[in-house]
Amino acid sequence: MTRKALIGFLVLLGGGLFLIPINSAPPAHTRIILEHTYKTYIAPPCFEQAQATNNLGEWNLAKARELNYKAESSCTEELLKPERKPVFKLVAEKIGLTSGQWNW
Repeated sequence: MTRKALIGFLVLLGGGLFLIPINSAPPAHTRIILEHTYKTYIAPPCFEQAQATNNLGEWNLAKARELNYKAESSCTEELLKPERKPVFKLVAEKIGLTSGQWNW
């Protein structure tokens, strides 16, 4: 009886851990537009409203941070904020079952 109870407890614990929300930051490979004149980066959904010159490049978030570029607007900051997600959702994104928030 105690063995069944222990197995049941472990199954519930494992299932519960999958439901606990954790903070998820945008991955380093998130596609970003770099504005080299002002040394800023722009999230693609925010590009139409951005104040950008023609001195643009397309990189990833890791490169923008490496260059110490700043977010161009509050739109970009808002779209790149960490999000609380359950562990099962993060796992599904990592293995490609669902599309992530930052997959533009």
